[in-house]
Amino acid sequence: MAEASSTKRQERIDHILRSAIPVFAQNGYRRTSMQLLAEASGISRPALYQYFADRSELFLSAFQLLLDENTDAALNALVVNRSLESQLDGYLQRLVGDPYATLSSSKFGDELMEVKGELGCAAVMTAMGRAAQGLHTHLLKIHKVDAETAGRAVDIVTLSVSGLKQDRPSVKMFRERLTFLAQSTALSCAPAL
Repeated sequence: MAEASSTKRQERIDHILRSAIPVFAQNGYRRTSMQLLAEASGISRPALYQYFADRSELFLSAFQLLLDENTDAALNALVVNRSLESQLDGYLQRLVGDPYATLSSSKFGDELMEVKGELGCAAVMTAMGRAAQGLHTHLLKIHKVDAETAGRAVDIVTLSVSGLKQDRPSVKMFRERLTFLAQSTALSCAPAL
């Protein structure tokens, strides 16, 4: 009985989070109220407070959900039966290309990125760490890259993505840069002839 109740509660939380994401994207963080979030979820505002203490907690939880999904998608891109270059490109496009495209399409993208930085820095670090560990393991076990090269490749991939969007390129340009990074990294992991 308690397990069914717990499952139902988790389903409700998931519904609230998925309902909140487009509300934040459409209105920005500052213009999104708990009332708007409750309406989008189909519950009353007092009921919403049974699940989340405030807007920042709900935002962070929704952001965490997106981070987890993007990280999972990035790691899944590594298991596709393609070349290392294609796997790395899929990994980068899912991990950072898709979120960049989503935020770029919202007129509140800059504001959401700012709030993400204030509230979600630890969550981003955890997700990037999980993605980096998965990539490192993949390079070692599947592509038989030596540990030193794999470590350097993961560092370059992980640290480069911030620099590649520093000048706020178009989504198309950013995705092209990610593809070039994937190509360069794959070449650096290739065995010497």
